[in-house]
Amino acid sequence: MKNKVIRYKILAVMACCVLALSGCKKNPSPSPDQPDTEPVAEADSETDTEAEDEGSEPAEETTQNTADSESEDITSDEAVSQDTAAADESSKEPVAVMDLYNEIAESVTLPEMFFADETFMMNYYGIDASKLEEYVFASCLDSTSADLIILIRLKDEASADEVVDGLNTLLEQMGIEMEDYNPEANELVKAAEVRRNGKNIDLIIHEDRETILSIIDSAL
Repeated sequence: MKNKVIRYKILAVMACCVLALSGCKKNPSPSPDQPDTEPVAEADSETDTEAEDEGSEPAEETTQNTADSESEDITSDEAVSQDTAAADESSKEPVAVMDLYNEIAESVTLPEMFFADETFMMNYYGIDASKLEEYVFASCLDSTSADLIILIRLKDEASADEVVDGLNTLLEQMGIEMEDYNPEANELVKAAEVRRNGKNIDLIIHEDRETILSIIDSAL
């Protein structure tokens, strides 16, 4: 009888051990050496990524703003440069017509020239010198030559038509005269014309007329 009781107790103890072991397998307790930190790490990584993405937007905006600012500075500098150039151009002193004539004389071959005074201009050209600020009326001393250099700067543009009409009349008269005794020179007269640029008027009769006109245009 005692043996049966002891056997039953041993079987009960074994059954309890089996049940205890079975319960441990179903619900294992976490090891103290391996804490459950992976989900937290993933959450931290996602948070850091979102923060970086959010932080990159202001950086892009700052870069764009800097580029726009530099572009505006360049445009402003160009505008200032253009304004300065325009101001320099407008403030530039005009070349004196006598200096311009001397430049022409150094660039092309001119015959011996006669320079008309105020009386001669009024009597032969019908031009009132009192309306002119500066002038050079240079014609060839040889009457068979048509070479003529006339450079005028008016005091007032209001008198421009009057002066231009007087020079056109002179050009017509020279064409009539040259046609009779120097047809070759008359071709130079036919090629000439009175030009006006603001207060500046010129009439050039010469075989190197295009060169002379280029000098005038560059100076004025």
